[in-house]
Amino acid sequence: KSARSRGRQSINIMTIKHDLGRGNAFVMGLLIGSTAALLIHRLATSRPSTLPNEKHDSASLNDDQNNQTQQCLPPEIRSEMLSRNALYFASSNGMPRIESSHVLVVGLGGVGSHTAHMLARSGVGYIRMVDFDQVTLSSLNRHAVATLKDVGLPKAIVLAHHLREICPDEKKLVLDPVVKMYTGDKERDGSMMDPPSERCQRWDLVIDAIDDVPTKANLIAYCAKRGIRVISCMGAGGKADPTRVHISDLRSASKDPLATSVRQKLRYLWKKEQKETGEQNGKKSGDESDYWLSCIDDDSKVAIVYSSEKVVAKLAQITDEQKEEGLHNFGAMDNMRVRVLPVVGTMPAIMGQTLAAMALCELGGKPFRPVGAERVGRNVRHKLYQHLCNREKKIEQKLKSTVTDQNRNTSNDPEFRGQYTPDGTYIGPVQIDADDVEYIMAELWRNKCAVTGVGLGTVMSLVRWDRTRPAAPDNLVLMCSKAVVKFDQDWEELGDGRNGVEEERRRKIEGRLKMCALEAEIF
Repeated sequence: KSARSRGRQSINIMTIKHDLGRGNAFVMGLLIGSTAALLIHRLATSRPSTLPNEKHDSASLNDDQNNQTQQCLPPEIRSEMLSRNALYFASSNGMPRIESSHVLVVGLGGVGSHTAHMLARSGVGYIRMVDFDQVTLSSLNRHAVATLKDVGLPKAIVLAHHLREICPDEKKLVLDPVVKMYTGDKERDGSMMDPPSERCQRWDLVIDAIDDVPTKANLIAYCAKRGIRVISCMGAGGKADPTRVHISDLRSASKDPLATSVRQKLRYLWKKEQKETGEQNGKKSGDESDYWLSCIDDDSKVAIVYSSEKVVAKLAQITDEQKEEGLHNFGAMDNMRVRVLPVVGTMPAIMGQTLAAMALCELGGKPFRPVGAERVGRNVRHKLYQHLCNREKKIEQKLKSTVTDQNRNTSNDPEFRGQYTPDGTYIGPVQIDADDVEYIMAELWRNKCAVTGVGLGTVMSLVRWDRTRPAAPDNLVLMCSKAVVKFDQDWEELGDGRNGVEEERRRKIEGRLKMCALEAEIF
């Protein structure tokens, strides 16, 4: 009995020692984990000890003039932070380009704050953020990062401080807040629009998130004249339907009142410039690229994010107090809008993220082609298909007599099946069906004539671009009736309708067709 008792005591002692060993390991693990978490927290939440001088043109948070100790992120931590983005852009090797890019964001309200926020999170190396305004209580329903304690502070400074918490390493993320209003006047704007000369010669991208028409038009005109790529956002107020958000050129954003006003203002600026300089048609030379007003129709110069939803909430009425004290006392700046715009906070966020998505994909060498805003009905698509078939049939009947046995090809491959004339023109079956028409119209040509840029509202046709190849999706171009007539005339007079298309326009058309062929290979 005493032996069994001693045995149990021995087992109990061993159990106690084992539990103590496990307890010590647990305590050590807890201490190590807590210490690491504390270090990471201190690293991520450190802020510069001083605020930038708001009187300067560029209120940079990155100057070393105060001899502050900079926080440096270890490469492995920064790499893990951006690992998901790096995977997405791996095929284009886009992350190095994103990390070395320089982006200017003008307007840091509900739209611009979300754009700048996501650009910073995604690894953009240099971001200049411009806004004269301060955070207000009413802006907390839509601003990306502002909190109650930020009310009354400049939006640019508030945003810079919050973004610095995401990446405390000033070498990995350069934040350049400017507390000033863009006016388009060089003397008043100072060096606001100048890129950091020690880093780059021009901006990789300018994001326009301004909600004032004259200022917005001035910024777009400034960039268009200098060939700077712009992605601009139209009105987000009084709307809420996320399925109505589109990307297009400025002219196609016809259902947005702000876009209409901006187009009118741009035309006014152009006409004023022509009177002052005496130039004709806005061209400094015969090159169409000098015609800066063409940015209205060219989304490669200015891309527009807009909502086709009809405004469902009107501006707030002017109060008796505002009438008594004078409307000029209630605007943020002279000549700025006084009446309050109703805004559901989700819409500015969605449009701001759309701007960021397009910007990142362009910077990373993986741009996407937005789908056209307007869809065509089934009857229209069917008529377009039938018109293509009839057109091809007429070409075949006209040229069939020239075909000899030597030119016939009975291959089962659709790419080569058919017949060829002595000059190499293909005459054979159409290689699409009615269901392919919507893809070709909306995704490939965005419901616009590839030659003139005119949108829906005029008669459109699908035309075979290269007559030596079949009428397949990567060889069909959407044209308006006027462009088709000229294209056919050029075939007769020049031997090839493509030779009558302006060189730059032809390059863009053939680039689109190559993208279509690439997608066909992938899928």
